Amino acid sequence: MRFSNKTRFLIFSIVILFSTYIGYLLGNAFCLADSNGDCFNDIALYIFVVNLSSLIGTMILVNLSEKSITEWNQINEEE
Repeated sequence: MRFSNKTRFLIFSIVILFSTYIGYLLGNAFCLADSNGDCFNDIALYIFVVNLSSLIGTMILVNLSEKSITEWNQINEEE
C-alpha cells in the first residue's frame, strides 16, 4: 500500500514548515551567541541542515510505514 500523493505532500509540507522554523531558531540562537555581524549565512546553513535531516528521516519513516501496512494487510488476508 502506498500513501496518496496528497497525503505525502501534506506530510512533507508540514515537515518542511516546522524544520525551517527550527533551523531559523537555531541559526538565530547560535548567531547571537557568536555575536558576529553577518547572521544570514548561519541561518541559511542551519535551515538547510535541519531540513535535509528532517526530510531524509521522514522519507525513511514513510517508506517503513508503507511497508509495514502492506505486510500487515498480507498477513490479515492469509488468515
